[in-house]
Amino acid sequence: MDFAFALQYYWPRLIVSLLFCANVIYVQWGKKSILTRIFSAILSFFLSCTFISITLEVLIFYPIRFYLLPTLKMDHDTSNALFSIFFVVVDLLSYLLPIYIYTKISGYRLLIASTIYVEYIILDRIAQTLSFSQVSYLTVFLLELIYLGVAHRKDFEYANNHNSTIRWEPVFYYNTALLVLIDICFSAIYIFPELTASNMNFQTFWLDTVVVISSLGAVGFSRLNVVVSKEHDKQLDYMRKFQDNQTDIIRDFATISEAKSGETGHHIRRVSEYTAILAKDLISNDTDLMYIKVASMMHDIGKLMIPNEIIEKPGKLTPEEFDQVKAHSTYGDSLLSHGEGEIMAIARTIAYEHHERWDGKGYPRGLKGDEISIYAQIVSVADVYDALTSKRSYKEAWSPMDAKIEITRQRGYQFSPIVVDIFNTRYKEIEKIRQLYADE
Repeated sequence: MDFAFALQYYWPRLIVSLLFCANVIYVQWGKKSILTRIFSAILSFFLSCTFISITLEVLIFYPIRFYLLPTLKMDHDTSNALFSIFFVVVDLLSYLLPIYIYTKISGYRLLIASTIYVEYIILDRIAQTLSFSQVSYLTVFLLELIYLGVAHRKDFEYANNHNSTIRWEPVFYYNTALLVLIDICFSAIYIFPELTASNMNFQTFWLDTVVVISSLGAVGFSRLNVVVSKEHDKQLDYMRKFQDNQTDIIRDFATISEAKSGETGHHIRRVSEYTAILAKDLISNDTDLMYIKVASMMHDIGKLMIPNEIIEKPGKLTPEEFDQVKAHSTYGDSLLSHGEGEIMAIARTIAYEHHERWDGKGYPRGLKGDEISIYAQIVSVADVYDALTSKRSYKEAWSPMDAKIEITRQRGYQFSPIVVDIFNTRYKEIEKIRQLYADE
């Protein structure tokens, strides 16, 4: 196949490559320099699915079909069937590297870039399957773009502004399955020669109908996914407002508790921030991170039930008085037992267990090791570090380094080893918070 013939035969698909370049330029507009955009546009042309497909046809599929297969001692039907399988497998695998490079050029996440790239492949394959000439290919491709534009006219703005919240996984999986189906339909022309007939016949009509109906289903599925994503966003927004209101209530309640307990200043704020820092490496869910940060503010809520003369006593407590102070964990559990919602459930657990010890010598239940909730394990370290470095009616503040040494010394005894390790790793962040919210 000489170059002139290839250019004459493939020119409509090269126009699709140019459209792909235009997409890359649009994505980078205003974000990259002119030289970077030019280089990316040129590179994206050679990475486009149509250019990759044309290259495979010219360098691999065409020589194998017309030169290698005839030399093999196989009947015509068998050789064509094997070639169609070879075509589908090689065609699908050939796009893996271009998709990865496209991810780097576009700046999209891999999942988003893969979904967009696969959609281009599908559009190209549909146009190839339904067309019978170069002009009809270009006509079909343009009709596809027009149909997608009309079908998604209300979705483009949302998709552009909510890339991070749209559920791309189901769309990608559906489109990948559709691509395999269309690839198989397209490769069927190698097995059934009547499909290549210039005049319309029943077999060709049947094949085209399968491709069209499957493609319409993909468009409907993607639109449904956008609708579901919008509903999910509305639910998240509602939950966010609800949590904000709940957070305000908890913060106010915790402030009252702080004033009552004698731990004035920014104790609750510091413990909350320390907790968020320590939880980063243990809790991957952003929602749960927010929950524990807010819920930690309620760790000493039970001190509301302890008499003032004990809370504010400057000297050493008697055994009986200390038993009353220790009861604040049980009081906290009781006070929060009627609360509803995930934050209140976590707050109740923290209030009840934050004085438990890793070695089982804590209170109120003597829990040991991972019997203690991970939330309470984290808050325990945060609370003690702040207590050590803060002045109280019964003691002076420790130096930050002495407090750090004490926390480390209690690794595996009072505190969870993994939480202490994270404390040491992120100590600079914790110390910044202590300085930022230092008591006056």
